Amino acid sequence: MDKPSSQLNFYRSFGQDLRQYLLTSTLHGLRYIGEKKLTWFERFFWLIAFGSSLICAGFFILNVYAKWRMSPMIVSINPENMPLHKLPFPAITICNVNQAKKSVAERYKKFGDSIDKKLLESLCSDQTDADIFEDNIAGSADWDHTRSFLINVTQPCNEMLSLCIWNSASMNCQDLFNAQLTDEGLCCTFNVVHRENMFRNPRDLNDMNITFPLPSVDWTPESGFPDNAPPDGFPWRAQGIGTDHGLTLVLDANVAEYYCASTKSPGFKILLHNPTETPNIAKLGEVYGPGIEARVSIQPRILDAQPSLKFIDINKRLCLFSSEKELVFYRTYTLRNCEMECEARIMLDVCKCVLYYMPKNKTTRVCGKGDAKCYGNMKKYVPRGRESACEECLPACTEISYFERPSSAMLSKFLVGHYIQSITLAQNKTPEYFTENMLVIHFYFEDNSFMRFTKGEIFGLTEFLSNTGGLLGLCMGFSMMSAVELLYYITLRVLCVARQSKSIQPFHK
Repeated sequence: MDKPSSQLNFYRSFGQDLRQYLLTSTLHGLRYIGEKKLTWFERFFWLIAFGSSLICAGFFILNVYAKWRMSPMIVSINPENMPLHKLPFPAITICNVNQAKKSVAERYKKFGDSIDKKLLESLCSDQTDADIFEDNIAGSADWDHTRSFLINVTQPCNEMLSLCIWNSASMNCQDLFNAQLTDEGLCCTFNVVHRENMFRNPRDLNDMNITFPLPSVDWTPESGFPDNAPPDGFPWRAQGIGTDHGLTLVLDANVAEYYCASTKSPGFKILLHNPTETPNIAKLGEVYGPGIEARVSIQPRILDAQPSLKFIDINKRLCLFSSEKELVFYRTYTLRNCEMECEARIMLDVCKCVLYYMPKNKTTRVCGKGDAKCYGNMKKYVPRGRESACEECLPACTEISYFERPSSAMLSKFLVGHYIQSITLAQNKTPEYFTENMLVIHFYFEDNSFMRFTKGEIFGLTEFLSNTGGLLGLCMGFSMMSAVELLYYITLRVLCVARQSKSIQPFHK
């Protein structure tokens, strides 16, 4: 058989197979294109209709794909709430807004040296440290001297905390609270995780002596409490709802000792925060005045993430799992911890020192008053430029934060008299002193379970295929068998016909 005849037979066979496919295809409209009984105009009409359906399906599929790639994450309400026993009681940091005890401040003014007088002025003046400290004095006001001054001039925890009741049991406040140097000065903190679980190298820290109750538990927002964690493991958990299963404190403002304050009224700054974080109480703390009884209902906000979110690009989901970024000082990744390290790193690069409340180790130099010109400018720069300077700090994919819903009423000296006697507070606290200086505050949960917001994929591969198949089915009647049918005609059918044609031998005379 000559070559033109074989090509002619091939095209004739291909045309027959194509027509058969069009007539038998499950795709809508194709059989009208291959139907010989219809006119060319009618067949052309159905060809245009099928092509338009194909273009329409492709347009919507591209939209779905773009949504899948550009906005792959969705935050939804998890139908399974978090039970109370899996949630730690928040860490609570309390600071007296009084920056210096009056008796100590007046003693420094009369008998203190020039350095102590300048340190006292820096606490109580609106001037910057750079304006207060001259070059000949600033060098002597190093961190060791400043640290000793802060501890001496500030109200200690044992004077501020008059009574502590945890889970309806009166306890020694020194067993519950630790003194901590914060951006507000010397404060008292309850229920932060053990420093072995807070920092990577706790022995390298140069900080205050801190004791923790035992047994301690390695809790993180992402992993939660270990399965073998004891019920009384630290950080503590509430045993139930209401003030009977919360924390009750009686705080002594000692208004007569006020010399200068960080606010315009006496009282306390109180901040509820994650047990794995360092408090930013100067900017975020709530102010509570003396002479009231306050009830603070704790409102946790819980954000978690599905494990499948790890396969989405970080730049798309805009959150980090703890395994994806390792901090230098903190063991647990949170946005706040990352920003604290970032600010400390910038401060160290520019000023060659860090502020006393920033993360550091024993070899890191703490800024003294001689560095005031440098860190005075950094205080203005870092908060304003945090988004650009610390852009590597993204929110954690799993976060637990605490908000408060307070209510309060004035104390009555006719009622606190009986209260003082029943709880056996320290002596010489008269009802008049109590109503003028004391704050009674209760922290508690009011629900046994809490709503969780879960970050997950808005479209997984299964959902994308389902949407694609639905659009193709809507526009053309496409299904998986349609794909098998098309594959059959372009592969198996062609091979079988070609093999059959070769087996037929032409007749020669």
